[in-house]
Amino acid sequence: MVEINMRRTGGIAALVLAGLFLAACAGEPAALPEPKPGAVSGPRIELNLEPGPHYAKDMKVLWIEYTVWPQVAAWIETPGGTFLDTLYVTELAVTGNYRAAPKAGRPEALPVWSARKSGSADAVSSPTTVGSAVVYGNGIASRLPAGTYVVMLETNRSYDWNGTFTKKNSGVNGQPSVVYRAELEIGSGPREARFEPIGVGSVDGSDGEVRPGLDGIDTALELFSSMTVKYLDK
Repeated sequence: MVEINMRRTGGIAALVLAGLFLAACAGEPAALPEPKPGAVSGPRIELNLEPGPHYAKDMKVLWIEYTVWPQVAAWIETPGGTFLDTLYVTELAVTGNYRAAPKAGRPEALPVWSARKSGSADAVSSPTTVGSAVVYGNGIASRLPAGTYVVMLETNRSYDWNGTFTKKNSGVNGQPSVVYRAELEIGSGPREARFEPIGVGSVDGSDGEVRPGLDGIDTALELFSSMTVKYLDK
């Protein structure tokens, strides 16, 4: 459920997702995309995610060392829960090309986002081709009527076991995805909101429901140390 690549050295800097990306840059699984030209002006939504102490995990199988990082999806909804559009999603969550994954893929990676986006018939715009790294930061933010919207974010990382979610009862997944929520004012000048955790997804990916509460969740809440979303009008 996460990108697996050869180990990279050095610290992980704060990540800024300027604009609305639909896919992570191919070949750069260790970090979320850098801001691209065209995403730094005009009405736009900006995600700011700073890696936390459990953002990455070093693994070793025989003589091969590698690092795993989280899968992330962010999307925008109406206050009533109507899905509008995906703001950002890591590439593997879309392609399903996980390495060493079963035939069913990794439905447990981002089950809430997967269910909501697939069941939407009124999305503001459709995702572009995966891996194109196309920025449409001047798109949805400028088309939405002024008002209050909800930005949802779901994140998950493999091998994130603990005393509640063990190898025996949760497989490779470990702790389930954590779902965050932020209310954001759009169309009335710069605004900023902080994401707050509201529940978790299905540990085995069998459904797209959000399970309220955070019982048994610990390190999964520390994939990121800071998570905010902004609306900028210029």
